[in-house]
Amino acid sequence: MPKPLLDLPRLDGKRAIITGANSGLGFETALVLSALGAEVTLAVRNTVAGAAAVDRIRTHQPDARLAVEPLDLADLASVRAFTAAQTDTPLDILINNAGIMAPPFSLSVDGIESQMATNHVGHFALTAGLLPALLRGSGGRVVSLSSVAHRRGSFTTASVDEVRGTDIGYSAWNRYGTTKLACLMFALELDRRAKAANIPIVSVAAHPGWASTNLQKGGNERANFLAQSAATGARSQILASTSLGLSGGEFIGPRLEIWGKPRIFTGMPRAYDESLADALWASTEELMGTTFAL
Repeated sequence: MPKPLLDLPRLDGKRAIITGANSGLGFETALVLSALGAEVTLAVRNTVAGAAAVDRIRTHQPDARLAVEPLDLADLASVRAFTAAQTDTPLDILINNAGIMAPPFSLSVDGIESQMATNHVGHFALTAGLLPALLRGSGGRVVSLSSVAHRRGSFTTASVDEVRGTDIGYSAWNRYGTTKLACLMFALELDRRAKAANIPIVSVAAHPGWASTNLQKGGNERANFLAQSAATGARSQILASTSLGLSGGEFIGPRLEIWGKPRIFTGMPRAYDESLADALWASTEELMGTTFAL
């Protein structure tokens, strides 16, 4: 009989990497996972902010096992450097948490629209590079952070050009939705491929609902007043990364979609289009310049 979704086991002896863990959802997740006994690496673009986050966690947990490592997901060279340094150490949990939301159009150093570079392509490359470490762990788990905004996202064919993006007709919010659709599709496709290859990796997706984080800075303050706290919003990805009741391919989010206790959630039908997911995988491989073979 499957264990219940709300089962949060001890994580003693396990190692986790959380991207964007210096604030918001990532910080709250690091706080909980370290309290459960995990060794947690905060993979962050700003290591000064990362060190400050470690200090905050240690005010609650003086003996927490924490590390801060530099990682810029919008720069594939930074991703490669990070994964090269992590490959030989077993990894049990990878939480692809970091993201940016609806900025003006810009390109990453690799020529990819900045939201797609950070939210999807960088995490795809990170997961690929950390695969050896995940396989050395005690059954690796990968959590990809999506959003209810994936509903406004779309791909026509998920070609390289479509994934890369252009300033022609650029809509910051629609593009954000598309990147979060990509995150969900990646989580589901990784699960399918891992199961087909009989590889012991559990890939799940999560979304926080409506949570007050740094992503919402500059938004409608009255509307943000109604948002869940970051600690409450983080519950979905905490459950996704720890629950023994998950076997892979689940999407965890608040019961009322934007508020409430976490439950298994169903995304938009396009997220489950396997041929489109296969095309997205191939296009992302081309953009990162190497294959992600399981």
